[in-house]
Amino acid sequence: MTDNQAIAIGKKTEIEQFRFSELHHGAVDSHEGQVSMVQLWRVVQKRRWLVLGSLAAIVLLVTAISLVLPKRYDASSRLLLDLEGSQDLGLDQVVMPIGIDLDTKLQTQIRIVQSDTIAVSVIKQLGLHHNPGFAGKQAAATGHEFDSLDLSTRARLTQHLHRYLTVQLIPKTEIIEIHFRSGDPKLAADVANAVANTYIEHNFQTKYQATQQTSEWLTKQLEDVRKNAEAAQEKVISYQKKTGLLGTDETHNIIIDRLELLNKALSDAEGDRIVKEAKYRIAMTENPELIANIAPESLLGALYKQRAESRAEYAQLAAKYGAAYPRVTQLQSQLSELDSSITQEIGKLRETLRAEYQAALNSEHMLHATFEKQKDDAYKMNQDAIQYGIMRREVESSRDLYEGLLKKLKEAGILAGLKSSNINIIDQASVPVEAIEPRILLNIGLGCMGGLLFGLALAFVAENVDSSIRTPEDIEAYCSLPSLGIIPSVAMTRPDRATEKALATRRPQLILPVTMEHRNSGSAEAFRALRTSLLLSSPGAPPQVILVTSAMMQEGKSFTSLNLAVVLSQTGQKVLLVDSDMRRPAINKYLGVSPNRGLSACLAGTEDSAAMIMKIEEIPGFHIMPAGHMPPYPSEMLASEAMPQLVKRWREEFRYIVIDTPPVLAVTDAVVCARIADAIVLVARSEKTGRQSLMRARDLLKKAQANIAGVVVNDLSFDSVEYRQYYGYYGKDHQGYYHNGNGNGNGDSSH
Repeated sequence: MTDNQAIAIGKKTEIEQFRFSELHHGAVDSHEGQVSMVQLWRVVQKRRWLVLGSLAAIVLLVTAISLVLPKRYDASSRLLLDLEGSQDLGLDQVVMPIGIDLDTKLQTQIRIVQSDTIAVSVIKQLGLHHNPGFAGKQAAATGHEFDSLDLSTRARLTQHLHRYLTVQLIPKTEIIEIHFRSGDPKLAADVANAVANTYIEHNFQTKYQATQQTSEWLTKQLEDVRKNAEAAQEKVISYQKKTGLLGTDETHNIIIDRLELLNKALSDAEGDRIVKEAKYRIAMTENPELIANIAPESLLGALYKQRAESRAEYAQLAAKYGAAYPRVTQLQSQLSELDSSITQEIGKLRETLRAEYQAALNSEHMLHATFEKQKDDAYKMNQDAIQYGIMRREVESSRDLYEGLLKKLKEAGILAGLKSSNINIIDQASVPVEAIEPRILLNIGLGCMGGLLFGLALAFVAENVDSSIRTPEDIEAYCSLPSLGIIPSVAMTRPDRATEKALATRRPQLILPVTMEHRNSGSAEAFRALRTSLLLSSPGAPPQVILVTSAMMQEGKSFTSLNLAVVLSQTGQKVLLVDSDMRRPAINKYLGVSPNRGLSACLAGTEDSAAMIMKIEEIPGFHIMPAGHMPPYPSEMLASEAMPQLVKRWREEFRYIVIDTPPVLAVTDAVVCARIADAIVLVARSEKTGRQSLMRARDLLKKAQANIAGVVVNDLSFDSVEYRQYYGYYGKDHQGYYHNGNGNGNGDSSH
């Protein structure tokens, strides 16, 4: 194959590659603003070491913590709550049906089991404040009672028991499980059993106290009834003596019959009124526990327990942090709300009891008024006989009322004791054998999930914080400039056989560009693609004077200028590479030419430009103009009329002129030279050039009316996700096979 045929095939390949790039960018633009799963996966691939490092660190941390955590054992006991068949006081009338469902009742009992009252009783019963396994290093010395401890210590011990105590309801049953965890298996079983027994005893004592208070009040009422009965009996005897009536039979008297019925109804009303008054009197005592026993279906028990817990936490935090601590202020507000809720609940219950008591009292008054009216009628019919019967009925009713209430009072005490067994222990807690904590495998699994999520979060945060230019999409999205292509990382490696012969005759100082030394590499192909994109970037004739610059230093502009000029010369045209960076020239170092003569002398008028131009024999058609000595004012020399005149002369002699200028943001040389260039190529180094820097350079060039052809992304790593995104499997591992046809291509890494 001849050189012309190779060049033609290369041009065809470059054009196809350019068209493919345009189609690709069009597809990207159509999906602009959308984040796909592929993009997310690329972020994960790019930051994989950060994700894996976070995963490994958290897994190791969780594993280490799990191994050093102390073992804990769980003991549980089970209780059966027969709430449907329970009677709190032994009197059916005293239990107030409010319509609370069974589940609410069970939840109320669970709250009672978790109350501070039960916790304190268990601590005292088992002496847990003396047990180092429970109280830790601050265990009280022998002889100190729990009540003698300071408030903060008692609150801490109570909170410690609540922390490891769990009470739960078995679904669809009336059975509750009491769990306690401790490092001592025997202590775990003892506490679980003690909580169950203390709860049963507390339930019995609460009912018993309520019954006792009701009995005391009823006893006082019965004393008044007894005195009334005795007074009525004395009146009957006195009336008999006065009237001489010894045993009048009024059974066939209609008035007397009605009096008997009214008297019986009045007695029942009085009994009903007394029972309801008893409940009302208990409600007036404002004792939440007693009121809760009158109406166990109410929310008072749960509210009372929640208030006790909040008070304990308030006391502990207030002693530790002071009243201004936010959590203390929150607890103080919560306590106020709980007090208000308890007061409202008691008020509602008291109002209901008062209404029932008032209704019973009104009914009694109505019956009493009717009874009195009926007595008047009886007096009119038979004053003496009826009066005697009335007095006798009063005696009998008073006696019946007294005996009936006395019987119910005795039954109340007996039934309260008998029905206290509605809570039964099904299973006693046994000493556990195996520890339930720590769950090492579970912790490691959760650590893996947490570490992975944390690593992914870090990866996306790092991706969002990173403001450097990495891909052509970044250029188009953030800088609104076209992308001319990408240049992969390049390393100096052993050249191919064809190039070795050419290198044998070169000057010792010459370092051939990658486009000469590795013509068939992916890097050289990238520069040829850049050449194609640049020549097709302008409508009509391709640009003749091409200025190459960058935003900042160390971004590869001189490297790009040199290789771009080489690939332009490979088309068979004469190319001139001008090094206008007179402050820090680099082209002479690449090509091994003397830095003493060059552009500065031409601009100063001391030398002719034709004499300063050097032809590089190793590269056909390739000529350079070195920078020369650094003048005192490089920017002013480039801004003089001498520079446009030189470029005009070069246009007639060379097909392409590539000018390497200093960075735009460092000095003004590039902006000054922009007016004489047909196209400007901005070089951005992948993961080094910042978006703001590139945008600032773009703005400066546009203010100078420069024609920016586009941006080339330089130093893109073969191993990066961005490189694989554009080249796919035609990357580092396959480029030698693709370009050389022998499967033995070399790889490039960085430049």
